[in-house]
Amino acid sequence: MKSDAQLRASPFMLRAKIEGQRKKMSFKTILWSGAGLAALAANNLALAAPEQIDHEQENFAAAPSLLRDRPLVEYIQWEKPAAGDSRPAEDYLDNYVNDVGDAFRFAPGVWVNNLDLAEPRLSIRGFAISNRQERSNIIALRDGAPLTDVHGETNTAEVDLLALERVDIYRGGGGDLAVVGENLGGAVNFVSKTGRTAKPGISGRLEGGSTIGARPVGQVHGEIAHVSGDLDYYVSATGRYEQGLRDNNQRIETYLNANLGYEFSPAVQTRVFLDVARSDIELAGGLTLADALADPTQASGAIGLGPLFPGGPFIELADSANDDEFGRQLFTGRIANETRFRVFGLDGVGGLHYTRREVEAPQIDFIGVIDESADEWGARLSLGRRFLFFGVDTDLRAGGSYTTGEKSSDRFENIDGAPGDELFATTQKSTNLTGFLEAVVRPLRRLAVDFGAKFITVDRELTVDDNLDAEEFTGVSAKVGAQYTLTDHVQLFINGSRTYEPPSFSELVSDNPEDLNDLEEQDSFSFEGGIRGRFSNWLGWDLTYFNTDVENEIINIDDPETNGVGGTLVNVDSTTHKGVEAGVDIHLFPQRLGRNGHSLTWRNAYSYNNFRFDDGDPLGVDGNRLAGVPEHVYRGELRYSADDVWYAGVNVEVAGGEFFADHENVVSVPTYTIVGFSAGYRMSDRLEVFATGENLTDNTYIAGLTPVLNQEDQEGRIFTPGARAALYGGVRYRF
Repeated sequence: MKSDAQLRASPFMLRAKIEGQRKKMSFKTILWSGAGLAALAANNLALAAPEQIDHEQENFAAAPSLLRDRPLVEYIQWEKPAAGDSRPAEDYLDNYVNDVGDAFRFAPGVWVNNLDLAEPRLSIRGFAISNRQERSNIIALRDGAPLTDVHGETNTAEVDLLALERVDIYRGGGGDLAVVGENLGGAVNFVSKTGRTAKPGISGRLEGGSTIGARPVGQVHGEIAHVSGDLDYYVSATGRYEQGLRDNNQRIETYLNANLGYEFSPAVQTRVFLDVARSDIELAGGLTLADALADPTQASGAIGLGPLFPGGPFIELADSANDDEFGRQLFTGRIANETRFRVFGLDGVGGLHYTRREVEAPQIDFIGVIDESADEWGARLSLGRRFLFFGVDTDLRAGGSYTTGEKSSDRFENIDGAPGDELFATTQKSTNLTGFLEAVVRPLRRLAVDFGAKFITVDRELTVDDNLDAEEFTGVSAKVGAQYTLTDHVQLFINGSRTYEPPSFSELVSDNPEDLNDLEEQDSFSFEGGIRGRFSNWLGWDLTYFNTDVENEIINIDDPETNGVGGTLVNVDSTTHKGVEAGVDIHLFPQRLGRNGHSLTWRNAYSYNNFRFDDGDPLGVDGNRLAGVPEHVYRGELRYSADDVWYAGVNVEVAGGEFFADHENVVSVPTYTIVGFSAGYRMSDRLEVFATGENLTDNTYIAGLTPVLNQEDQEGRIFTPGARAALYGGVRYRF
């Protein structure tokens, strides 16, 4: 029986095999196979190809990997003519793990919009930045099953990064159609550790620290991984406490993640996942820019009118975050299965999932207390085969998914954080159905052409007092792309795609929770091309240019904290999202340092973001920049590792260029530079200690915002200040 690690040297990812400290590392590239292609890149399980096709395998070398150096070439999805990579847990495990946003530190094209404590909103290529709600635009998966619910909303607080092996990232719509095609920005897939991918045995992790002002944080994590013949299992538990920078800012979270895998035969393998999360968070709310910069520790204050004249009265319309006890209590329970099989010459992947979610969220007076309970279940299946078509190597894959769910979403008066009289009760029901067909042909040994289409239909039903309001959205996404292996170590790719995305349920009820609005579906037409590879044993890179034209993009034009219903959203006629995504790893002085088992690595992730309104009707903002994302984003790390014993590194994040808070481009957000460090020492084979420092210069900066139409006129409380200087320490022990 092959281990999961062996099976992941697969269509989706290349893994280095270390042959010796000074020997080269080689990658065996298996070109994308429809017969062996899984429904979702999340699980990366290779299935055997028919014996009659003999492919010449090409070798990709990589720089030496010492201690925790992660050559970029390991994480590029070489087999797909599309932008995407995979970020391993090692990217963040050497630091204090705060929230989901930590997994994307070195992911080009991904912007983390931190809207409150443990409230990161992920944005890929400028999508999913329009409001505070859990928007779609990016679909999130957990082990191939949807984490984004059937209504189009995502709660990232459900994910414990310490239980993950890696995060797969799909930027845009040119990738695997089992994953992309339904969301403008792309997708992310959180892949769990298993008994075969985690280190065997029992291990624990304890860490804690404090920000300036003695705001304590801490967490404890334990896990068990075991393999016994055809059976393996993994179980982890995490408890987390954090006292945030601001008033009314605290979270207590607990997680249980487990999975059990079994191989009935070489042709049938199955795995069952159980994930439970409970999160209790106090939220500080948004601030005006002046307040956020003057005193980043304050919570959102009372809303009112006046004084209308000097010395006049102040009329309070809503209490402060402290008085209303802003917050959210979330419980999620999820069970899922994935089964891989070979039958009648077809390689298949099937999956089922069931999720239960419960949310109680005291909000500002205008909104009240939100009380929601939701159930959903879904199924997915894909079948593939590799064959010769008129002498041309061809992979063909077809599949689809069905998900349905119902949510009761009720609203009560907010009486000092407790529910009072019921304001209204609604029922939301959604059904998603997709089907796709995808093919890859290889007319030349080094050339692969990838094309396919995906059918999408979404039903939304809102019931209020037995009155039903419904919308149905139906569309098609499509793609065509090609990749050419220029040399054994360099690859070119190009693709064009059309992506169709219906509005989420929260968008359809954004301006009135008891009535569906008339928002239309969004369409995008994208072109992207890039080059990726490595040079000798010191340089690896991934460079992509993209241009996406969007029709009917959904844009927020009002401050959601002041109108009480989550913001006013509109479709705008035409926007363009274009830019450059670059990842570069440089191993400095590899020969000299490698003689002693040392390494010095400079890691870089850069994004150039040029997102504009082409035809801004009905907003009248033609040619303006879309607000919410800085023009330039750079993240880098310089790290020294010594003979697998100790490491030390310094990291930096820079947000620069034009950065607007409103779509009329009146109010600019201050750009910033944040510096941190990480260091660790391996005391024995079982014990390791580490330390992390963040925002060492104690900069006051804006970490998140909710774009509006004209912030100068609205003076909306749309800004979230970033965390101040902090020091953390931790210990890892393997029993």
